[in-house]
Amino acid sequence: MELVETFKEAEENSVRFFDVGSFASSAAFSRLGQFYHWYYFPDTGVFAPSKFIGYKNTSLESYAGEGTGTDTQGVLSRWFHKLDRNTPMYSGLESKLSNFLNEHGFSLSKKTIDGTGGIYVPIGTNATTRFPDEITDESYSEGSVKSVVVNAYERNPKARDACLAHYGNSCYVCGFNFGDVYGDIGNGFIHVHHLKEISSIGREYKVDPIKDLRPLCPNCHAMVHTQKPAISPEELKRRLARA
Repeated sequence: MELVETFKEAEENSVRFFDVGSFASSAAFSRLGQFYHWYYFPDTGVFAPSKFIGYKNTSLESYAGEGTGTDTQGVLSRWFHKLDRNTPMYSGLESKLSNFLNEHGFSLSKKTIDGTGGIYVPIGTNATTRFPDEITDESYSEGSVKSVVVNAYERNPKARDACLAHYGNSCYVCGFNFGDVYGDIGNGFIHVHHLKEISSIGREYKVDPIKDLRPLCPNCHAMVHTQKPAISPEELKRRLARA
């Protein structure tokens, strides 16, 4: 088995691992309570164990628990660091990881908690992200609340693409377009805001990318999240017009 060579390879493995609940007969599912080195990917809100994400092209069908944690932890240390247990970020992630495991009938291994294992995040991860709903068929399933310190949500990138195909890449509130101002480096850059408070729904639902999503620049996105529940983009647009 070959070790991953890039962060992207590990992240792609983690996305496959997230569907572990649909593979109850898999080796990965049966070992959920035994894994104790857990890696968190903030952009997708996914947790995955080192031995699953540390080898190239791992799938739930092919995973057999082979290999060594020492090797995978070594390669993953290029991009991740272990969280200190005495931090708010660790507390939030431990709680969400426990919830994820409990939903599948397992408990978090004591080795994760006692220091033998741990929870790992990408080097440089900011624990105070301001955009809990940012989203990195022709209905799109969403749900599965995750958390860093604030909430983040699992998202289907096809929903983002469908939203931008309809509304374009300019901010829905102020009209700012990064490509127009910054040229090539700004083309296609925009946040996508989710109108619903998914944390209050608490279950999977079907998101309509036209009704439920809006493109917002980072400034307007930050402004809608200055209140809870968030200010609607339409209300922020009215406030901007009055300013």
